[in-house]
Amino acid sequence: MRLGLLAASLVLVAGAAAGCGDDDGSGGGGGDAAPSTKEFCGALKTFQDDFAQADPTKDLAGYIKTLKEAADRLEDVGTPDDMSDAAEDGFELTIGKIKDLSDSASVDDLADLGDVSEEDQKKLDALDEYISKTCPELSGETDG
Repeated sequence: MRLGLLAASLVLVAGAAAGCGDDDGSGGGGGDAAPSTKEFCGALKTFQDDFAQADPTKDLAGYIKTLKEAADRLEDVGTPDDMSDAAEDGFELTIGKIKDLSDSASVDDLADLGDVSEEDQKKLDALDEYISKTCPELSGETDG
């Protein structure tokens, strides 16, 4: 059930990579030009801001579309070099779970995002810890 919380963290707390990955050659999931922690946290903040406007109770399909587009953009930004392997695995797991959601997913399907193994939970915890330490401005749980 924790991936749901982490997705929400990414979505609500860590927010919106959606607008922050300006395709200027820096960042990206490729690995050669990893984003700085400032760029990564900025991407998460943009994701948060963009996602805060989506309301699953009013438009579930629009919410899922926003979530998936934001996950794509966050994936494009990539992860900083100082992120641990476990946290990076948690990032990739979260992005993958979001991208694998059906466009016609139900609220139950969203809740099922959190169904992960103990091993995967450790990865998600590592990501959550990394975000909390590296992007403290995002961990203050805004009214999302």
